[in-house]
Amino acid sequence: MGKKQFLRLRSKVPPDYIISDDVLRRVEEEMQTNTKDTLRFLQAMSHPTRLRILRALRVKELCVCVFVALMKIKYSKLSYHLRLLKEAGLVDFKKDKNFLIYRLTDLGRKVLDDVEG
Repeated sequence: MGKKQFLRLRSKVPPDYIISDDVLRRVEEEMQTNTKDTLRFLQAMSHPTRLRILRALRVKELCVCVFVALMKIKYSKLSYHLRLLKEAGLVDFKKDKNFLIYRLTDLGRKVLDDVEG
C-alpha cells in the first residue's frame, strides 16, 4: 500500500481510536489476503456427508466400497464429496489393487480434532 493510500485509510479511522500505523497496515494486509483456500476448506467441512466421512477416517483408512455400503449413497455422490475433501487437503487416497483407500491427512486429522475435540 502506497503512502497516499495509507493516509486515506488512516483518515477514515476516528482520531480518538488509538491504533498504531504498523498494526493498521498489518490488519489491511490480512484483510486483502486471498480467501480462496480458506473458503474451499470451510466448504469441505460444511456438509454432513463430508463430516461423516472425516469421522469414519479418524477410525481407520477405508475403501470407497465401505462408504457406499454404510452411507447408502450412490458412488457418484460419494465421489463428489471425496473430491471436495481431497481438494481441501483433508483426505488423500492410495490405490490398492482394485480399491481406492482413503485416509485423513495430517491436516484433516488436526482440523477434525480441533473442531470436535
